[in-house]
Amino acid sequence: MEAKTVRDVLGEPESWPNSMNGDSHGILDMRGATISDVISSGDEIAVHTQGGADGPTFSVFVIEDENLRTQMLRALRPGAPVQEAVAASL
Repeated sequence: MEAKTVRDVLGEPESWPNSMNGDSHGILDMRGATISDVISSGDEIAVHTQGGADGPTFSVFVIEDENLRTQMLRALRPGAPVQEAVAASL
C-alpha cells in the first residue's frame, strides 16, 4: 500500500524520536510546534522543530526510497506547523 500522507510515513509527531533529549522515545507534546529546519543526508531526513510545549526537537528518519524522500522534503517545509506538514499528501 502506498503512503498517502507524511503522517503515514513518519507516524504521529508525538511519537517521533527526540535526539535533543538523548534520543528519547517518549510521548511529545507537539502543540504549537513548527518545523524550523529539514536536513537530508544519504537515506536520512532530519526534522528540527521549535515552539512545541516540550520545546525543540530533532528527529531523524531513515527513508530508503529516493522518490519518497524527495516528496517528504517538499512537504516538510521550514516555517510550516508540524500538524499541517504531517497531513500533507505525498
